[in-house]
Amino acid sequence: MKLRAVELDDVDLFYEWENDMELWEFGNTMRPFSKYALENYVLNSQNESLYSAKQMRLMIDVERNNAIYTLGCIDVYDYEARDSKAGIGIFICKSERQKGYAQKAISLLENIMQNTYNIHQLYAFITEDNEKSIALFEKCGYKFSASLKDWVLVNRNFKNVNIYQKIF
Repeated sequence: MKLRAVELDDVDLFYEWENDMELWEFGNTMRPFSKYALENYVLNSQNESLYSAKQMRLMIDVERNNAIYTLGCIDVYDYEARDSKAGIGIFICKSERQKGYAQKAISLLENIMQNTYNIHQLYAFITEDNEKSIALFEKCGYKFSASLKDWVLVNRNFKNVNIYQKIF
């Protein structure tokens, strides 16, 4: 497995993933994205550093049968260089979940963030009913830190969000 920068060839995957309305509650998406908007995102993201953009998306690739297969992406967001912290989020396509890929990708990202950006801590915001994500982050060594009451609105119902932190 490797993490790599986003390429224009990834736009079709983004188009599929970002426009899946079932996933919108896990991010900040509230409307469909056009291919044009996603192409612009990819082109612009390659010109900014983590220091200036405060965010970074990396694609998760695995090799199978002598071919490279992209099975998801992992994001760093709200990066704070001064406080040496950032949020992380991960997406694995449905057919590849529960196979250990997310745990490996988080470990690879943690190494990048520690060795390249000298990060002190990473954190994840997870709705309290997202048992699979909670189990994943706990397995990766993240600890429950706090609960934000009625933090997100999903289908006209407010949900609590838990914060999980990993301090290095």
